[in-house]
Amino acid sequence: MTSLPLSSLLQILAEELRSLAVTAEEMHHLVCHEHLARDPNYIRAVQKIDHTTQVLDNLSNFVSAVGEQTGDGWSVTIGPALDTIRLSELKQRLHKAEIDDVVANDDEGDLELFG
Repeated sequence: MTSLPLSSLLQILAEELRSLAVTAEEMHHLVCHEHLARDPNYIRAVQKIDHTTQVLDNLSNFVSAVGEQTGDGWSVTIGPALDTIRLSELKQRLHKAEIDDVVANDDEGDLELFG
């Protein structure tokens, strides 16, 4: 299994978190209705969506900043971690990063996905 630079992995994770923050913010706008503003349960639910958005955005910035400070020589094997991902689109995005890294580091131009 190929190693992926840790900084690349952290950048991908930051982008995934940022995307989730945007999605959560969009959900916030979908459920905010003025006529429900007096219902305490509704207000708590909307506040939870807002809090989730903020946490995801903060985590995205944090992971990105950690990735920028990660040494160039640090890498991680992501194959066993990929096996824990059940969402196929997410797995493909993460696996694509590994494949891109293999292609970028392959001097002979051969790509071996299964070895």
